[in-house]
Amino acid sequence: MLLTGRLEDGRSFAAIRTSPGPAVFVRRDLAGEAGAALGLDCFEDWSDMGGHALARFRLEPGGLRLAERALRSAGIAEEGLDRGRAEDELASLGIRGPVVLRGEEKRGRRVDAVFVEPEIEASAGFAGSLRWLALDIETDRSGSVVAVSLAEGGKPGEVLFVPLGGHSSTVPGVEAFPDEASLLGALAARLARRDPDVITGWNVIDFDLMVIIERCKALGISFDAGRTEEPASFSQGSRPSGKAVLDLPGRAAIDAMRLARGSGARYDDLSLETVAREVLGEGKTVSSRDEEKIDELDRLRLEDPGAFCAYCLRDSELVLRILAETGLAELTMRRAALTGVALDLAWTSIPAFERVYGAALRARHVAVPPKTERRVSGAAGGTVLEASAGLFPKVLVFDFRSLYPSIMRTFNVDPLAYERAAARAPRNEPAQIASMDGQSAAISSPQNPIIASGDDIAAPNGARFDREEGVMPGLIAEYSAEREKALERGDAVAAYVYKILQNSFYGVLGAEGCRYARTEIAGAITSFGKKFLVMARDFFEERGQRVLYGDTDSVFVLSGEEGGFARLSEAGAAAAEALNAEIARRVREEYGLESYVRIRCDKVYERLVIPRLKAAAGEGGRGRSKGYAGLLLAPDGSSSVEIKGMEAARSDFTPLARDFQVALIGLVFSGAGESALRDFCRSEEAALRRGERDGKLVYRKTLRRLAQDYESETPQVRAARIMGWGARRGRVSYVMTKAGPEPALARGASLLDYDHYVEKQLFPIALSIADALGYDARAWMAGSAQIELDFGE
Repeated sequence: MLLTGRLEDGRSFAAIRTSPGPAVFVRRDLAGEAGAALGLDCFEDWSDMGGHALARFRLEPGGLRLAERALRSAGIAEEGLDRGRAEDELASLGIRGPVVLRGEEKRGRRVDAVFVEPEIEASAGFAGSLRWLALDIETDRSGSVVAVSLAEGGKPGEVLFVPLGGHSSTVPGVEAFPDEASLLGALAARLARRDPDVITGWNVIDFDLMVIIERCKALGISFDAGRTEEPASFSQGSRPSGKAVLDLPGRAAIDAMRLARGSGARYDDLSLETVAREVLGEGKTVSSRDEEKIDELDRLRLEDPGAFCAYCLRDSELVLRILAETGLAELTMRRAALTGVALDLAWTSIPAFERVYGAALRARHVAVPPKTERRVSGAAGGTVLEASAGLFPKVLVFDFRSLYPSIMRTFNVDPLAYERAAARAPRNEPAQIASMDGQSAAISSPQNPIIASGDDIAAPNGARFDREEGVMPGLIAEYSAEREKALERGDAVAAYVYKILQNSFYGVLGAEGCRYARTEIAGAITSFGKKFLVMARDFFEERGQRVLYGDTDSVFVLSGEEGGFARLSEAGAAAAEALNAEIARRVREEYGLESYVRIRCDKVYERLVIPRLKAAAGEGGRGRSKGYAGLLLAPDGSSSVEIKGMEAARSDFTPLARDFQVALIGLVFSGAGESALRDFCRSEEAALRRGERDGKLVYRKTLRRLAQDYESETPQVRAARIMGWGARRGRVSYVMTKAGPEPALARGASLLDYDHYVEKQLFPIALSIADALGYDARAWMAGSAQIELDFGE
């Protein structure tokens, strides 16, 4: 087992320990026979997830196949295996992140210090710090690598490149090479000398490093840039994604683009240029794309090698600055240290959950179950209460804090508790699971029953859980306590990591790729969620307050109060306290449990508008789910417009539509009457037709497949094909002209189609607002009188 990393004093290290031996499990009552077959007289008492007693026999390294053969010859079935992986050994030692090493230190060749067979234990104090190096390559039209840039915090950047025209480099930090082979050989040596813990870059795994390794193979070069002499390589299918996985011994490779995608931040597209401009306010030195970019870089490489190398180095520097500005590098290290997974798996949900859950099972001497082929349908989405359309004053939003984790903690919704309850169930009758509409269906079988006897906890969907505390409640309690400590000491990074880990637990329990997932478990969580959302609605209505909308873990309530933020938030806090007391009483009386479910008054709106879902006679009518806008009040007395799920918050609408909707809603919240709203809409339409809004008319949509693979020619597909995209996918920017959609940067002589933008962008927004207020939007825009009304979702 090889461990590498960074010591507290900044030196790199490697620790070499004998890999743990595997183990085999058999039924406890067959321990004697199994021991005789294996030639072993010692075993440990364990159990399976259902509570059945097992005997665990430790084997010598490499002895698993012989043991399996011996048990098979004796007619004894295996009940589980531990394959002796390094990650299992670390889990058994309680190690997730930083460690304490005790042992003799020796000088290393590719690291500063080497420890052989050291004592190792988890470190509680040292937070750890790793060195990140960003790498970027440039290739020519033949695919050969012609430049590589390296950037590292606190150190000068450098560029290795193959010049055109025989130029030699006189630029500091730039080194020229006669050919690609010598450049790549120098790159491997340079990485070994710089000795980073993490190599990153934009699409660095699927492009830069893959190209480097493929070119080294083609040139007969060993790319040994790791901390051993074993060359870097790619393996296929060893991770849940099925993607090729880079093996760079002793170092981690992290794709910064994947971190940005998984961070939750929204960008127009995930190009380095776009993300850098949104995060840093600046971009690359050459921002053109496709053929234009290649032509420009060829020119620079020939005529201005210094500018060419500066372009290459800036790409690496931008990546490091993005990671620092967003905190994603630190978040990645914190999350990996909390769960114990490798850095490149830090942002995955299933591997992280399985690592943490498996370690908790081992601590209880419970065998980790093997992965099996099992259909997991997930569970119904969160419950949505019907929305009321209209404009409403003084609205309070009540939010259940971490609803799903608190449900799991309160009701012991946990795979181990589920299996323990199921193990006591009759084996000859199917279980009945109540569906979300109140009907029931037999969705399990005699081989997978969920009916249990005894004093189990029964979820509203029919799933049952043992009352002895499972793993999940303890994990959630631990993470909740650590998050509160992090908030108290002002550690926002740690608080965020604990929060997102807790919130991921529900999703993995309904995901088919997780060994612990069950449809019944995920359904139990959402069924409890529905119970509490309906309970909250009934609570407010019994108090004479109108519930305007509810979704999963929040309810919108017409307060009936007057005053500003202080008065409204005070009323909301009092109502939340009363509701929490009612929830605690109900949980105690119905289940005999302590409730960890808590609701709070989360937001105060001076005014809230909910658009109508479809045309309906009379006042009110059914409102649009997940779409509303409010004038949000702040404690200091200020206010701001907040829009959720409407056009201004959707990436498939143009900047014209988003700006128009924000301004129109702002007028509504300022108390403007119909005439002012009509005048604004007509002035915006007139400005559009005069060409004053031409800079806001670009659609940006993503092709998930290659442009040539689409059968129907949607506007974005047509624009992509005009640009020559065939075997290419990605973000397409286009405008609508009288001749149809055209690429934004390659528009012909056709005039812009202003009628399209009025009909498809401005009028739908005006219509949704006008209808919520009881007005006729066709009078608001000169070009809309003949447009057919459409109250879509």
